[in-house]
Amino acid sequence: MRFLRSLVFTLVLTASAGLVKADPPEQVAASIDRLFEAAWKANGVEPAPLATDEEYVRRLYLDLAGRIPAASEVRSFLADTREDKRQRLVDELLDGPAFVRHFTILWRNALIPEAFNDIGTRQLVPGFEAWLWKHFSEGTPYDQMVRDLITTPIDYGDDPQALLRSASSPSAFFIVRQLAPENLATGTSRAFLGVRLDCAQCHDHPFDKWKRTQFWNMAAFYSGFRPAGESPDAAMMMRREQKDVHSIRIPSTGETVEAKFLTGTSPEWNDTAEPRRILADWITAKDNPWFARMAANRMWALFLGQGIVQPIDDFSDNNPPSHPEVLDLLAKEFAANNYDLKFLVRTIALTRVYQTTSRLTHESQKDPAQFARAALRGMTPEQFFDSLAEATGYYQPYRTDNPFVIDGETPRGRFLELFRDENESPLMKETTILQALAMMNGDFVDDATSLEKSQTLRAVVDFPLMSDDERLETLFISALGRKPRDEEKQVFGKYLKDGGTAGNQKEALADIFWALLNSSEFLFNH
Repeated sequence: MRFLRSLVFTLVLTASAGLVKADPPEQVAASIDRLFEAAWKANGVEPAPLATDEEYVRRLYLDLAGRIPAASEVRSFLADTREDKRQRLVDELLDGPAFVRHFTILWRNALIPEAFNDIGTRQLVPGFEAWLWKHFSEGTPYDQMVRDLITTPIDYGDDPQALLRSASSPSAFFIVRQLAPENLATGTSRAFLGVRLDCAQCHDHPFDKWKRTQFWNMAAFYSGFRPAGESPDAAMMMRREQKDVHSIRIPSTGETVEAKFLTGTSPEWNDTAEPRRILADWITAKDNPWFARMAANRMWALFLGQGIVQPIDDFSDNNPPSHPEVLDLLAKEFAANNYDLKFLVRTIALTRVYQTTSRLTHESQKDPAQFARAALRGMTPEQFFDSLAEATGYYQPYRTDNPFVIDGETPRGRFLELFRDENESPLMKETTILQALAMMNGDFVDDATSLEKSQTLRAVVDFPLMSDDERLETLFISALGRKPRDEEKQVFGKYLKDGGTAGNQKEALADIFWALLNSSEFLFNH
């Protein structure tokens, strides 16, 4: 049955290349909502109500701009009375530079998560980010980006360090995996197909259909890379690629196998065939049964907290999608819209599913796989710092010669290092004691909430025409993107009127701001 569904889906994708008209995002979003409504009804699930405008604007800025909205941006959105203001805000943010910067970080984390494991590979990050930035800025179709990555030239002449100094290159994808065919086979299949071949490297996969021979068939596409020694420097372990090589010897058996696709078919080889180019063409082809679905699933997870297939890179018969019709629809339309990543963003952001509140309003909403309410998601370190900077009025100076190089001794560099989390799932983010101490007592947060150094606090304290209620409201909007509730007005209003513990209203405002920034409401995307 699953094979039949896969075959049907492949035929649909193929048809979408020319015969099926691409639907606009709002139409696809409405279709997705109808599929979820039917699933909720069938499973006795009562979905959460729509998020308020305050909830939505904060969530959307975090997801598209990588930071919380400024107080002025919140006020502007709340004052907008147009019925389509949510769709307008999606379009506005997608056209801004913050979207490019944020998605550069998200996709860097997804494609080269190993880059931060040691000092040697960290120097690869700026060049990889510059390459991503270029493609996101130009609106490059996703299939073209992947093809460009897989086929990027790995040729450094007599200078092994040349690749590390490259100003804009995806070569980090290869170098962090030490140009080992087995590592590249694993990395490519997981990143772009959602297929975990890892367990088939030494023996047939114990829980899936993949055979050891299939693993090495995939690795053979990268067999032109040969290790040149045991130097700890990854760049020194490379030689020029032998582009005519498309077979590999399995280490444990000594058997030599040819490069084959995961579908079991063999490429048509000729004298000019380049294995990596042939692999890239197959991966990004319209009839590939995994490529579009994996991209759609990854994007869904970025916005909803988890994939329709979860984990997002584990497509297998033993791990079926929670809502297969939704995933198939997204993938079909993604391909029909020429693999436009912004199409996926617009579609998902316009669904009712994305726009639900995160408040639990019914017991049936507890299962995250039902997507019946918005998930509480941990922020990336970059989202966290940039949101703190936005709330407090701190602006990080960037290097003009290379905006991706951030000094580790700056507040941002130290913060990112402390809060870096290897767990990709935003639903599984954990806060360490050091992180909690940094928020409560760290120099950056201490300075950012001090009367002397916080621009936000100074503006609130020094503005002569503000009432206490208006000052309190400004702090709430700056930190949490919303106005204080009645009970919060009473509690914080009394604290402010009494001047806090020191009898000083200015100090009381700083205390309130510190408390808001340390609240769980600030720490999560919800």
